[in-house]
Amino acid sequence: MAISKIKPRHASEGKTIAQILKDRLDYNENPDKTRDGLLVKTYQCNADTAWKEFTVSKQIYTSITGRTRKPKEDVISYLLIQSFKSGEITPEDATELGYQLAMEFTEGQHQFVVATHTDRHHIHCHIEFNSTTLDCTHKFNNYKDTYRTIRKISDRLCAEHGLSVISEPKEKGQHYAEWAHERRGTSWKAALKNTIDRVLPTVRTFDDFLAAMRREGYEVRQDGKYLKFRAVGAGQERYTRAKTLGADYTEEALRERVGKPPIRAKHRTGRTADPAKINLIVDIQSRLRGRGPGYERWLKVHNLKEAAKTLTYLTEHGITEYAALEKLAAEQIAKRDAAVTTIRQYEQRMERIADLRTHIVNYAKTRDIYLQYRKLPAAKKAAFASAHEDELMLHRAAKQAFEEYGEKKLPAIKDLQAEYKELLGKKRVAYAEYRPLKQQAQELENVKKNVDSLLQIDAAQQEREAEKSRSEQSQAR
Repeated sequence: MAISKIKPRHASEGKTIAQILKDRLDYNENPDKTRDGLLVKTYQCNADTAWKEFTVSKQIYTSITGRTRKPKEDVISYLLIQSFKSGEITPEDATELGYQLAMEFTEGQHQFVVATHTDRHHIHCHIEFNSTTLDCTHKFNNYKDTYRTIRKISDRLCAEHGLSVISEPKEKGQHYAEWAHERRGTSWKAALKNTIDRVLPTVRTFDDFLAAMRREGYEVRQDGKYLKFRAVGAGQERYTRAKTLGADYTEEALRERVGKPPIRAKHRTGRTADPAKINLIVDIQSRLRGRGPGYERWLKVHNLKEAAKTLTYLTEHGITEYAALEKLAAEQIAKRDAAVTTIRQYEQRMERIADLRTHIVNYAKTRDIYLQYRKLPAAKKAAFASAHEDELMLHRAAKQAFEEYGEKKLPAIKDLQAEYKELLGKKRVAYAEYRPLKQQAQELENVKKNVDSLLQIDAAQQEREAEKSRSEQSQAR
């Protein structure tokens, strides 16, 4: 579970912008809190000089736009804090997650520094991003519901990385009570689906079905086009729309299912499982019934609920042979890994574009200063360089980047922005495709791990029994 918030940093009457930024970034990057700086990651700036680079961007912004604000109104940077549940994530993974949050939220338009702190019982990231954009033409617009956008991105990233997510009660999405019940295996939706599946085959008409659901403790509402249920006696506060349970639970589908047998579980290919071939499932069930010391140890580690989940998964997906399980898991993992590779390729190119775009802008904005420096006599260069240290540093960094780029002609800013926008769109689509692939791969990995564990215990137990039998026969002779 990650909690995120945003805080604007304002200029001050008593301090320069550079002093404020240095103080804040020094605190964020405190080596005692960040394992000597190992948990610091930056975008389009250097950890040691980020405060200088942020400051120079504001000077360029003023020279380009001519805009200035009073210190109390001028926001020079923003702090995002992302806090994680204790024991749920490593500091290294938290740093990567904070970087992804900052990159997606700023869309690569702002410099930022991610510093993960480990000095408290819970890991948390300090993400400081420059209010001025990379091209120094405008500043970040902190709109009314910015924090909602941050939380939405953060929650999605946490879900993608297997971390728990809790939405606030007033938000659309999963209610806290629903989340808690689901963690215990008793979610409202799961319970409702089970009740519907049990009741439908026993009734003759749709009205009989609704009446039976009321006897089961559900309050039923049909307002407009939605059929809703609420487990009043169990403490459910909000109604659940039937259609949110899946295509087989819309009102039309429920009317069709009245009086019919329960829906049979299907394999991923769409084929119904053949009862005559449920070898693996029957085998595991029979072994669990037999129990023994090996299974008792296994159940202490994995618990009976985990075993039941494994059997349910195999049954619902029609997986009847170990080879089929092994093949399906390998295929799903390969799909997940391919999706990750695609996303990383997009991210690497986006970082490259953002880096080049920054250097092009910096080069253009500092070119006049550099030319002035070149034309000065040697006796005056030292003083001029000292007064314009930041601008000259950015100019030299830009020239070095152009040399490393390796192309004689640099691309236009508008072309880079268009490519970046296109890649961002592709990355979002790829992430949407990746999330279910990751979940499916994780499910299959867990099922296979449990099956492997059970089979290993059985093999070991059979070997011990055989050895015991041989020993007894030897003694009898």
